[in-house]
Amino acid sequence: MQQKNEKTIIIHWLAHHNPKRADFNNHVLYLFNHAVCLGCFSFLLGVIVALIAGNLFYSYIVRFLSFPIVLTMFLICWIPSILQYSIQFMIKKPLNNRAMKFLTRFLYPIGSIIFIFNSPLWGFLISVPAGYSIAYIRKLKNRRLVKNE
Repeated sequence: MQQKNEKTIIIHWLAHHNPKRADFNNHVLYLFNHAVCLGCFSFLLGVIVALIAGNLFYSYIVRFLSFPIVLTMFLICWIPSILQYSIQFMIKKPLNNRAMKFLTRFLYPIGSIIFIFNSPLWGFLISVPAGYSIAYIRKLKNRRLVKNE
């Protein structure tokens, strides 16, 4: 990882972690003097790839994959995240909005899967509020970072 002067690093909107944490460098990737959160970057990259692949191969996906298969694949991929949040809930790790963050990160893809395979109305009603909740939580975290500096 590159060592950067603190004055030259811009905390990008994706890097919502506190830069004063001791393990801050383990959670961010430095791109053009911007600190970008690795988890958020991978989530954003995954969404972009999924949207592109979903639009390009929509007819094949709907024809060959069923709703239970896609839902099972999603749950298998999210087992590490579910386990991580479960452990953090059990040890009562103090962090604001942890339950809301977990629910929105879980409900947004579930809503998207339901939207494609089962019911466009229910998928829309689940995924849109979850997506806006993710954006709202990020906005709250950015305000807190500015107040703490």
